[in-house]
Amino acid sequence: MNSKKMFLINSLTFFFQIFNRLVPKNENQILFESKPDFADNANAMFHYLNENAEIRDKYSFVWMVNDKKMIKSLEKKGIKACNKFCLKGIIYLIRSKYLFVTHNENGSLKSNNQILINLWHGMPLKSMGFFKESENNSYLKFIKNSFGNNDFLIATSIIMKSAFASSFRINPRKVHITGQPRNDKLFCNTRSNISTLLNIDLSKYDKIILFCPTFRPSKSRTKSSGLVKKSNIFDFEDYDENHFHDFLRVNNILLLLTFHPFDEKYYLSEFRGNFNKDNIILITKKMLKRSFFDLYDILGEIEILITDYSSVYFDFLLLDKPIIFTPTDFQQYSEERGFLFEPYEFWTPGPKVQNYKTFIKELKQSIEDPEYYKNERKIVNDIVNRYQDDKSCKRVYDLVFKDNEKFKRDDKN
Repeated sequence: MNSKKMFLINSLTFFFQIFNRLVPKNENQILFESKPDFADNANAMFHYLNENAEIRDKYSFVWMVNDKKMIKSLEKKGIKACNKFCLKGIIYLIRSKYLFVTHNENGSLKSNNQILINLWHGMPLKSMGFFKESENNSYLKFIKNSFGNNDFLIATSIIMKSAFASSFRINPRKVHITGQPRNDKLFCNTRSNISTLLNIDLSKYDKIILFCPTFRPSKSRTKSSGLVKKSNIFDFEDYDENHFHDFLRVNNILLLLTFHPFDEKYYLSEFRGNFNKDNIILITKKMLKRSFFDLYDILGEIEILITDYSSVYFDFLLLDKPIIFTPTDFQQYSEERGFLFEPYEFWTPGPKVQNYKTFIKELKQSIEDPEYYKNERKIVNDIVNRYQDDKSCKRVYDLVFKDNEKFKRDDKN
């Protein structure tokens, strides 16, 4: 983002903040926003508040979304929603006292008579903010100002609190260890949500595993970073597609695939025709949206996770189930994006595989012995997840509404 554009954005932001500060707030109105729409930590927090009758009777809720079709879908379910790019959306934004967000897009717009709760969208493994070398100075200044407007930023442990504070140059006192609301869903681990989402009988499968790779910038999509050939989603040089399908079928395994929301369209075009076979099914944003699900509605039902660098595994550690890592382009990814936590070997408690033969061997081992790498998982889990229960939503609610109200009363006295 060039300097002139950043100057224009900062100027418009300044005048919007002044206007926003003059508008009276609805003290009982809560606005939610997430990417994708109606998902992630904001989704979990909304459901917690909305399903508590005492809270629901006191506060009104509204969702700000990008997809206009989603507005109609939400309203059919009795959920108030608006488009962020219309006048109605702006009015809801400036009238709401509380803003629950996952990507801090409104961080620079909120006024000092609003309360911004930045739930974020996962604990970081990769470099971000001031540690991401590709960011220019103008954008870093924008990040610092935006996060400086956060009233609350949530984290899962002291090390994650420190990572956020240093990455975004935010006052550490604003970063609170509560756990992530979305992780409460992990502890509802029946197979019912996957069955509902896919509309299939899961009784014929002994194991359900998930491959969930991280987002890659377009410049990283080369032969050495995930696209050796169109059927090779794992990027193994010795990948044997027929053998893998036979392996899944013989062992009654269902492999689910889900890509980063920013990557999905790309992979769909590149791998068209190689998904949705008997034992391999791609879960798309459209499918999740249609069922009003997000990844965390099904993640608790997964028995083995496969990933490369996606920090979703920090959450999956709460389940104490096997994880397999596929860092096939580690050197390139490390140079282009970088990691907040190193060495990678320590922070990834599971086998690291570089080829198909080793992958099958480690997958068999993980199936036969769920306690494989158990000690390593416990060490990392205890570092990154202070709370290992389903009470994160409650802790966030208490922090924002109960503890904060007590603080304001004590302050007046």
